[in-house]
Order: sequence, then structure tokens, then C-alpha cells
Amino acid sequence: MTIEEYFGTCPECHKSDGFLNVGRLHFGRCETHRTYWAIGSNLFSGWRDEDPATWRENAERLEHFSLVTFTP
Repeated sequence: MTIEEYFGTCPECHKSDGFLNVGRLHFGRCETHRTYWAIGSNLFSGWRDEDPATWRENAERLEHFSLVTFTP
């Protein structure tokens, strides 16, 4: 299993363009298909090095993407 598969991938291409933080929440994303999905909260410490302005920018960027939900 790859890192991408572990944290989720785009349902269209099965790839990931990394993740964005919105506060302590982490979201994976696919730029090509403009999809995003929840990864979790407080899993990666990098969010602590970001500021509220960065989180607002990330949230605004994701507003133009479609949220993907996965069901077991």
C-alpha cells in the first residue's frame, strides 16, 4: 500500500496531489479532477507552523473542489 492509498486518492484517477491543512484538519486533493477528501485531524504536525491566513487560503481553494466521501 502506498502513502497515497493509505490517506485516500481521487476516485477518478486514483492519485493525490498532496494535502492542505485548514487548522488542524487535513484534506487530500486532486488538482486534475478538482476533488478533495478528509484525511483526519492533527495527524501531521505541519499545521502548527501555518497561520490562520494560510488556513483561510486553503479553505477558499477547496471551495472550488468537490468533496469526496468514502463509504466502507
